[in-house]
Amino acid sequence: MRLRLLLALAFAPSCIDFVLDADLDGPRVVASDFPGPRAVEVPVAGPWRVDFSEPLDGRRLRVALLAWDTVGACELTPECDEGSCERGRCQIDPVRDADLRALERGDPLDGAIAVSVVLEDMPDRPGTRARISPERPLAAHARHSLLVFARDRRGAPLVDDDGEAAVWRRDLVTAGPASSGPAPRLVSPPPGADLVPTDLARVETAFARPVVAAPGDALELRSADAAPLELRDPVPCPGWVPGLCLSWRPSEPLAPGVVYELGGGSLRDRAGRPAVAPREFAAFRTGPGPDRAPPDLTGLSFALVGRCLHARLHAREPLRLRLAVGPRAREVVAPAGPVDLGLRLDAPPGARVTAMLQAWDLAGRAAEISEEHVLGDSFDRAAPPLALAEVLANPRGREPVQEFVELADLRAAGEPLLVTGLRLVDGPAGALDPGGGDPLPPFTSAPGQRHLVVPAAYDPAQGDDPGPPPGASLLRVDASLGSGGLKNSPGEALALVFEAGAKGPVVLDSYGGWHDPGDLPGRSLARDPAGCDTPAAWAPHPSGRANPGLGP
Repeated sequence: MRLRLLLALAFAPSCIDFVLDADLDGPRVVASDFPGPRAVEVPVAGPWRVDFSEPLDGRRLRVALLAWDTVGACELTPECDEGSCERGRCQIDPVRDADLRALERGDPLDGAIAVSVVLEDMPDRPGTRARISPERPLAAHARHSLLVFARDRRGAPLVDDDGEAAVWRRDLVTAGPASSGPAPRLVSPPPGADLVPTDLARVETAFARPVVAAPGDALELRSADAAPLELRDPVPCPGWVPGLCLSWRPSEPLAPGVVYELGGGSLRDRAGRPAVAPREFAAFRTGPGPDRAPPDLTGLSFALVGRCLHARLHAREPLRLRLAVGPRAREVVAPAGPVDLGLRLDAPPGARVTAMLQAWDLAGRAAEISEEHVLGDSFDRAAPPLALAEVLANPRGREPVQEFVELADLRAAGEPLLVTGLRLVDGPAGALDPGGGDPLPPFTSAPGQRHLVVPAAYDPAQGDDPGPPPGASLLRVDASLGSGGLKNSPGEALALVFEAGAKGPVVLDSYGGWHDPGDLPGRSLARDPAGCDTPAAWAPHPSGRANPGLGP
């Protein structure tokens, strides 16, 4: 509303007219990246756009971002006693009337998530555009509330569609963890590492979704106490699924006694989005200088378990390890602490093999130990060449009927093989006891083929989870896998037992229950089936879901 006032003031012997023009209309939000009062699948790191009808006074713009509190689970029903069901979690509204009044006054809100706001003039008309970004990516698949209060340059407050002064609010439900771009997390040095040498040779970073690095890509290492530096020359991490981990070279030596943290960079995901700072803690502290000593391999031991040779030690510092027997090798990047590196062998009983373990520390210095072994005959050579490849213990569909365990035929060539005498057992205890677990029906397996062990009522077209391809091999057992289905929390161990051996039952392969699938609804755990059962071999499926019958 524009109010034109005519004031007549008498000054003898003449009269002068004054015209005052006052703007009493408050600014409005005319467009944003949040359609409707509740937006879904919002990128976790922004930036999010909010357009205002008039130029704003940037000093009086107030923005608050609040996460909804999780108070329970709603995996089996979309109902919550209070609040909203978001991706299987009951969440309640954190915003109170007192928060709205505090925002108008400019007071900070308890529990608000730190955000950055960039203001710019509208390109085609009067007004202000705000670009809002959380300082760290938000939790994935969770509900948040964005509150905005503003005044224009004449002091008029933000108004709603009815012209009333109000705080503008939008609720948003975030998408997946990589929805704004790849967010790296530290692998080596591990998060929280202390006394990291200043001559650090490589930094390994993992990603929730596969990335493809170009030669010139870089990430940033930043610090409050030293100049930032770049991580350059990315190469794949040894022992990882391709695209899920990159190894970088620091552009220069690190400063001593400084906390460094991962930032964003020029690396882009397959959708072209640049890297963003990680949500998880991703920092380490440097020591007083370089590390001149090679890795300490005191306490290293080798053990033969079935067809796998394991190298075990307690690492005193983060190490990159390579276990090799002839042309076969397995590599892993491991933090300080217990390490179990396994390598599957393909040699007859009685064969002599030489195992070599090589280790590199954070500074790139190396050490190695070799040892000769004679393979025993504890593993029955008549056992079928099958191994565990994927486990879905926490499907989005009904439990336990939509759970599955995937087997892989390890052969690269050969004739189809009739397989009998297999049993799936949950839990390591009693795996060889007769009568336990689920006997698998006889089936035929071709080289490289995948087989799904499923409950009798499993529905491949159920829809809540990806189904196997048409014609996939389904090995149906009784009402559930193992004893009452696979536990969601903690992870449940599994054993694949071959009962028809010459010397009695033998464990053909196993999964040690290394991961807790409770926070991974619909996402399976997978590994290279040619590997051994170690914690580092299994990881959440790189596709972000399950992939039955198709491999990685």
